[in-house]
Amino acid sequence: MDANVTQKDRIAFAIYWVPQSSTFLNGPARAYNLFHHSQINQAFSAIWDRTISTTFLNEFRTNAAGWRWNEINSNPQSPVGLPSDHIDQIGSITLNSFGPNVGSILNQWTYSYKDVATKILGRHTIKFGGELTRLFYLQDCAGCGVPNYGFFNLWDFLNDAPHNEGGGFNPNTGFPTTIRQDDRENLWGLFAQDDFKLRRNLTLNLGLRWSYFGPLSSKEGNMLSAIPGSGANYMTGLVVRKGNSWNAQKHNVGPQIGFAWSPSRFKDRLAVRGGYGLNYNQEEIAISANISNNPGLVVFPFLGMATPTSMNPGIIYATSANVHSLFQYPANPNTVSSFGPNGLPTTGSVGVQIFPTDLPTMRVHHYSFDTQYDLGHDFVATLGYQGSLSRDIFFHENPNALPAALGLTLNPQIAGGDYWGVSGRGNYNAMLAELNHRFSRQFMADAQFTWAKSMDTSSGPYFEQPYPFNLSLNYGRSDYNVGKSFKLYGTWQPVIFHGSNSWMEKIAGGWTLSGIFTLHSGFPWSPVVNIVGGSLYCGSCGYTTVFPAAYLGGAGTSTTNDAFKTGSNYSKGGTAYFSAPVPCSATVTTNCYTAFSGNNFGSALPPGPGVHRNTLSGPGYRDVDLTLAKAFGLPRALILGENAKVEFRLDAYNIFNNLNFKADSISNNIANANFGQATQALGARVVTLGARFNF
Repeated sequence: MDANVTQKDRIAFAIYWVPQSSTFLNGPARAYNLFHHSQINQAFSAIWDRTISTTFLNEFRTNAAGWRWNEINSNPQSPVGLPSDHIDQIGSITLNSFGPNVGSILNQWTYSYKDVATKILGRHTIKFGGELTRLFYLQDCAGCGVPNYGFFNLWDFLNDAPHNEGGGFNPNTGFPTTIRQDDRENLWGLFAQDDFKLRRNLTLNLGLRWSYFGPLSSKEGNMLSAIPGSGANYMTGLVVRKGNSWNAQKHNVGPQIGFAWSPSRFKDRLAVRGGYGLNYNQEEIAISANISNNPGLVVFPFLGMATPTSMNPGIIYATSANVHSLFQYPANPNTVSSFGPNGLPTTGSVGVQIFPTDLPTMRVHHYSFDTQYDLGHDFVATLGYQGSLSRDIFFHENPNALPAALGLTLNPQIAGGDYWGVSGRGNYNAMLAELNHRFSRQFMADAQFTWAKSMDTSSGPYFEQPYPFNLSLNYGRSDYNVGKSFKLYGTWQPVIFHGSNSWMEKIAGGWTLSGIFTLHSGFPWSPVVNIVGGSLYCGSCGYTTVFPAAYLGGAGTSTTNDAFKTGSNYSKGGTAYFSAPVPCSATVTTNCYTAFSGNNFGSALPPGPGVHRNTLSGPGYRDVDLTLAKAFGLPRALILGENAKVEFRLDAYNIFNNLNFKADSISNNIANANFGQATQALGARVVTLGARFNF
C-alpha cells in the first residue's frame, strides 16, 4: 500500500504474514503424543520518500521480520510435568521410553532502520547514509527443564527406583531450568557511494563503508564468558565471569571500487565491467548463542548408580506439581554446585564455550571482471571471472586440543566444550560463461557454465578438523566445491489475444511454462583412518580419525552413480588403496602418532596427511525442474486495481526422478567393508500445487 501524502512526500507500507500449522504423532502412538506445531512468519516494512529538490532525494526505511513458535503453549494436553523415563534393555527386549516428547520454543526478530540520501552533482550521483539492525534471539531450551531417569528393569520402574538422573539444573537453586536468555546484538553501518560518469561510455563507482557488529549480550544480564589465562596458564588460568560474548572489532572499513566501460569502436555492443570490494560480516548467532552453556547458568550433572546395590548418589525421583506445567518440578539440592573464584565448579569437571576475547570481524575480499557482447539476433554472450578471499572465519576445535598439542598443562576442571577460533581461511575462483537468447513469441533461454574451485580450512562451523595445531594441514577443497557446472534455463509466456481482446487474454491467456536443467560434477569427499587406542592430543578431546598416510594407487576414478552404488572404484577394500599412519611404539618413533585415553594428554603430534582433505570426487549431479502456472485476470475494481489476478501454480522438482547421491553419505573410513559406497540419496520427484491472489 502506498500514497502520495504531498507533492514531495510518498509513503509505502507492506506486510507479510504466513501462519503455518501441522498435527502429527511425535513418538509412539499414544494420545499425549498427538503433537501440534503452530508457527508464524511475518514481516513489516514502511518507507518514506522525501523529494527535497530536483537533485536531492531522501529515503527512510524501517523493517521488522520475525518467526516464532511455542510448542509448549500449542500442546496444553502434553504432560510435560512428567519426566522422561527409560528402562534398560532386558535381554533382547527393548521397551519404549515413557514421558512426553517436549517441544521447542523459538522467537527471533530482526529490526532495521535505514536512511539513504541521493544527491546529483553534475556527472556525480552520490549516495550516503546509515543503518542500524537490532537482532532479538530467544534462547530457551524447553527440553532441558525436564529431568530424565534411567531404570535397571521394569520392577525398578514400577517401584519408582531409578539408577540415574540427568537434565539441566540451576546450579544455585537445584531447580530444573530451561536456560532462558533473551540475546541481543546491534549492527551499525555508515556508507557513502559515488557513481561518476567520466564519459558517455565510462562510469566509475567508488564507495566506502564502515560496519560494526556488536557483541552478543543478554537482556537478563546472565551471560557468562570463558576467558583463558595468558601464556602457559592458558587453561589453568581460565576464568568464567559475567559479561558480553566478546569485545567487538571497531575498525571495519571496507572500500569498494568498480567500473563499467563500453568501447566506442564496438558501437555499444561490448561492455567491460570489473571491481573490488572488502566486506565484513557478523558471526552466526546460532554459534555465538552456545555461550549460554557456560557453567554458572546451568549444570548438567549425571547422578548414577553402577549396580542396583550401589548407594543412591542423590537421585530425587519426582514429577511436576502440575502434570501439564514445565516449571513446577521440585528442586534437587544434590545438583546445587559451589563455584570457585575462577567461576568453575569446585567439584567435578565441565565443558566451556570459548570465543576470542577480542574477536576479529570476518572479512571477505571479492573481485570480478567480465565482458558482455551483443552478438546480434538477440544473442548476448558473457565471459568473466569472479573470486573471493575469506579471512577470520570460524575454525571449531576442542578447547583442550591445541593447548595439549602446544605442551601446556590442562585444567582438570575443564572436560571439553568448544573453542570457536577465527583463524580459518578460504578462497574461491571461477570462470563464468553465459549465453542468453530472447526468441520471438515471448520465449527466452539462458545457458550458463561455471568452472570453479573453492578451498578452505574447514567448510562447516561445527566440524572439528583433525589437525588444530596446523591449519594448513586441513586445507583442501571445500565440502561444497563444484568444479564444473552447467545450467540451461528457459521460460515461455505466450500472449494469445492482443489489443481490444485483452479481456479474453485475462481468461484464456496468462500461461507461464519454465524449466531449468542442472548438471554438475559433484562434491568432493575425504577418506579417513581410525586412531587406535584413544584420541589425539588428550583422552577426552575426541579426535579419533585422521587422513591417510599415502595413496597406494590402483583405485578407479568413475563418478557415475553405478560406481557409488557398488563401491567399484575400491573393489579390493579401502586398505588396498590407502595406507594408515601407525601408532608410536618402542620400535616406531617417527612418522607415527600417540593416542591418549582417560585424563592423559601430551604434545605428541600426528604426522601430516599424505592424502589431503576432500581429495576424492563424489558422484555427479543432474536434475530437471519445471513450473507451469495459469493466471486468471479479474475485472478492474476500485480497491483491487486493473492488474488483479488469481494464479494457480504447479512446481515439479526432479521431474524425471533422477538418482542423486548425498556426498556426505559415502562410507569414507578405509576400514569399512562398504568403503566408497553412497548410502543415501537426495530428494526424489516432488510436485507441489499452489494458488496466489495478487492485487
